[in-house]
Amino acid sequence: MSKLLTIKNIASIMGYIASEHKQINTILRGNLWDVDLTKDVTGVYLIFNISNIVPNGFNGVDYSVDIFICDNVSEINSSSNSMSVQNECSLIGLDIMSIFKSFGKGEYADKNVATVLGANWSIQPFEERFDSLYSGVAISLTLSSAFGYVRCDIPTNRVSDGEMIYDDYQARIEAIEGVVVDENCAIEDLNNL
Repeated sequence: MSKLLTIKNIASIMGYIASEHKQINTILRGNLWDVDLTKDVTGVYLIFNISNIVPNGFNGVDYSVDIFICDNVSEINSSSNSMSVQNECSLIGLDIMSIFKSFGKGEYADKNVATVLGANWSIQPFEERFDSLYSGVAISLTLSSAFGYVRCDIPTNRVSDGEMIYDDYQARIEAIEGVVVDENCAIEDLNNL
């Protein structure tokens, strides 16, 4: 049974992508303006942000994801350096689109997550000055996932220090052999929420 795509799944997938591309030195969650916060300008950055989650009209939801792939550009001969960086980053971006297009056939942990790459993705080259000059590509894409509008019986009671009352909930899940509602929310899915 396939699982619903979650924000944690997307973060895990981005981590996998970064580990597969040796050029990517740093992965961040946020937006392009966060690039200079690390003050570490060695290697390519992969920055991703989930900008919204909306129903798609087909018993599913669409996750709008923005990805920025960029590198610090030397001030000397910056136009040719910038073009080389944009070229390399666009190739990484096209590879990411290939990963999402053939999603589910990969050899990574989230291959059983039900997701489809939307047909209207785009890659836009950019050059931006922060504390230093960065060049790369901005990618906008949509990931669609099935969503049956069934509810998981997630506990909402909290103890005084803010921790979830989990033991009680786990016992209830195990008592019904791991399935909560309509066989759509199993105990192993709790790690993805």
